[in-house]
Amino acid sequence: MTTTQIILLSLFIAALILENYGYGYWMISRPVIGGPILGLIMGDVRTGLIVGGSVELMFMGVLPIGGSVPPNAQIAGLIGTAFAIMSGGKPEVGIVLAMPVGILAQFLIMLAWNVNIFLTHKADKYIEKGDTKKIERTHLMGLLVFFSIFFISTFVALKFGSEGVSKIVDSIPKWLNDGLKAASAILPAVGMAMLLKMMDFKKYWPFFLGGFVLAVYLHMDILAISLLGVSIAAGRYLLNKDEKGGLSLNENEEENGDYEPLLTKRDLKKIYIRSFFSMTSINYERYCNLGFCYAMIPALKKFYKNEDDYKEALSRNNEFFNCHPYTGNAVIGVTLALEEQKSRTNQITSEVISSTKAALMGPLSGIGDSIFKATFMTIFAAIGAAMCLEGNMLGPIVFIVPNVLLNVFSRWYFIKYGYKFGINLVKKINESNLIEKFVEGATIIGLMVTAAMIVSFVKVPIAVAWNFAGKKIVLQELLDKILPGLVPLLISMLYYSILNKTKKGNYICLLLSFVIGILGKVSGIL
Repeated sequence: MTTTQIILLSLFIAALILENYGYGYWMISRPVIGGPILGLIMGDVRTGLIVGGSVELMFMGVLPIGGSVPPNAQIAGLIGTAFAIMSGGKPEVGIVLAMPVGILAQFLIMLAWNVNIFLTHKADKYIEKGDTKKIERTHLMGLLVFFSIFFISTFVALKFGSEGVSKIVDSIPKWLNDGLKAASAILPAVGMAMLLKMMDFKKYWPFFLGGFVLAVYLHMDILAISLLGVSIAAGRYLLNKDEKGGLSLNENEEENGDYEPLLTKRDLKKIYIRSFFSMTSINYERYCNLGFCYAMIPALKKFYKNEDDYKEALSRNNEFFNCHPYTGNAVIGVTLALEEQKSRTNQITSEVISSTKAALMGPLSGIGDSIFKATFMTIFAAIGAAMCLEGNMLGPIVFIVPNVLLNVFSRWYFIKYGYKFGINLVKKINESNLIEKFVEGATIIGLMVTAAMIVSFVKVPIAVAWNFAGKKIVLQELLDKILPGLVPLLISMLYYSILNKTKKGNYICLLLSFVIGILGKVSGIL
C-alpha cells in the first residue's frame, strides 16, 4: 500500500474506533463487526470475518470494567484485519499481530486519559466564568485527542508493520511507563477527595469508614456496599419515623397542580443526544465528569437564570462521575429532578445532589458492567464471532443489532424515567417534610460508596522489602495486617485536606499524583 492509502485507511479506522469513546459507544468498532466492515472496504470480506471473529474471541474476557484500560480489542481487530488482507489474505498473520497492536494502543489510550485531565482543568476555568460555549468546546476537544491517538497508532502499525510496533513498545523507558501507570492509578484519589468535599464528611465520617472496612476486610463490591448503605439509611429513617412522615413513590398518585415539570420532552431529547458524548473527555482524575456536565447544560440554563447560581450548578455537575454509559443516564435523570427542585425552592442543597449522584453510581455501574457489558454484549459477541469463523455474514448483524437497540432505548428510558422518578421523589419529600432525612440517607450511602470506590480505583501497592534474620519482610504485607488499603486511604485524605485549604488544591493534587507515581517507581518504593 502507498503512504496515501495508508493515511486514508488510518483515518477511516480512527474515525470508526472513535465511537468507543467519542460518539456513542455503539460497538461498531468491536472486532466482530469492525473486521468485516474493514474487509468489505479492502475487498476481502472473508478474511475480515475470520480475523474479526478470532480476535473477538481472544479479547472476550478483556473488558474495560470501571476505570481499567486493558489492551484495546478494537484497534487490535481492525489493524489485525488490515495486516491479514495486506499480506495476501492470511488470517493467521492478523491474529498473531493483534495482541502487540492492542498493547501499543493501550499505552496510547492511557496517554489520552492523562491529556484529558488538562481539558478538565481548562473547563474548570470556563465554569468559573460561566462560559457555556467554551465549556462545551473543551469537552468536545476530547474527540480530537482520541482521534489523534487512534490515527497515530493505526498509521504507525500499518506503515512499519509488526517489527515497528514492537520497537515502539520496547523503546518506551520502563521507569516512565511504570511511573505513568502508577500515577494513573493514584489520580482517581483526586476525584474521590472532591466528592468528600461536596458531602458532609465531618459529620458522617463513621459511615465512610464503615464502607471502607467492608471493602477491604470483607471484599464487598461497590454494588453490595451500595445496597447495604440503602438498608442502613432506610433503617435509620424507619426507626426515627413519626406518624406523619410516610414517603410514597406511587407514580399513579394525583399530581399537584402547582408542580409541573420544567423540562419538556424536547428538552429531555437534547440531553439524551448529548449523553452519547458522555465519555468524550474521560480522564484519570474525574473520569466522565465533563461529559456529565455537558449533558446537563441545556437543563441548567433553563433552571438557573441567575448567573452565579448557574456557575455553581455547572461546578456541582463537573464533579467525579463514573458509571456505565447506558445506566449513567438514570443518574442524569434523577439529578435533573434534584436540580429542578433546587432552582424552585432551594430546599435541595448541593450536598444532597452530590451525595445522591455518588449513591447511584455504585449500583448502576454494577448493573451496567455486569448485565449490559459482561453478559449481554458477551453473549451476542460469542454467537456473532462463531458465525464469522464459519464465514457467515449474519455474524456481525447478530452482534450489532441488539447492541445498537440497547444503546438507543436504554439511554432514553433511563433519562426519561430517572427524571420522572426524581420528580416524584422530591415532590413526596416536600409533602412529607423529609428533606433532612433524605439528606442524611443520601449522604450515608454516598460516603459508603465513595469509600468503596477508593478501594476499587485508587491503587498504590508498596514494593519495599528487606531481609531480617534470614526472612524476607514485605512492607505491603505489614501494612495489610494493620489496615488493607491504608495508603490509598491516606492519599485520599491528604487530597481532601489540600482541597479544603486552597482553591488551587486540585492542581496541587494532580501534580502530587504524578510526582508520587514516577518517583515511587524510580526509587523502588512503588
